[in-house]
Amino acid sequence: MNSFFSADFSGEPFVMFSTLHIITLLVLALLNAILLTSLKRINSRRVNNYSRRILAGILMAFELLYEAWSLLAGVWSPKYHLPLQLCDLSLILSSVMLLNRSYFIYEVTFFLGLGGAAQALLTPGLAPYSFPHMMYFIFFTTHGGIVTAVLYMTLIEGYRPQLNSMIKAFVFCNIYMAFIAVVNSITGGNYLFICAKPGTASLLDFLSPWPWYVAELEALGVIIFFILYLPFLLKDMAGSRSTAFPYKSVGK
Repeated sequence: MNSFFSADFSGEPFVMFSTLHIITLLVLALLNAILLTSLKRINSRRVNNYSRRILAGILMAFELLYEAWSLLAGVWSPKYHLPLQLCDLSLILSSVMLLNRSYFIYEVTFFLGLGGAAQALLTPGLAPYSFPHMMYFIFFTTHGGIVTAVLYMTLIEGYRPQLNSMIKAFVFCNIYMAFIAVVNSITGGNYLFICAKPGTASLLDFLSPWPWYVAELEALGVIIFFILYLPFLLKDMAGSRSTAFPYKSVGK
């Protein structure tokens, strides 16, 4: 049990694209497929309402679990553990979105949450922890849950982004980044990685040194946003616009 909770993990650190990593991603994909397919088949508003609340509760519970563990393990610091990283923000927005079905929050979370969480799942910054440490379960549950929340609102609730949704998400992100720059100057932290690249492998490794990579991140974000929107753009160009915008009742 000590190896599960301890701040000093004695096992091997998590290795990106290892067998464990690939299996974890496949399990998350399978769970999403089972959940979303089942909800689509059941087609019950009552079941969907319960599902949204349960998923929101799981996301917030695991975020609180992470903060509690950091405090109890004696590693919590405002420099590293404030819930201000992009995926922390996306988790909070996902929870609110699931509870009140806000379309604006969906627009922001679709791009920031789906783009950020997908990148984190592919290049997880888990070191020095790995399975079976609690941080492994927290990391993949929270990041996988963000993806689930966005897919749920899109495939089950019938939401979809519009072209100006990308603009809203981009503006929101830059306003948030300005706020984080102030927080970093006060705490000495590196939230959003705008002061330095992360110590673990990520897409930032392929970008220029600081501070130039910050501007490159902006451009990369626009590209990722466009890629995420591309399926909807192609659908619109094919003349099959959704009649469910922004919300469609799929319940009984």
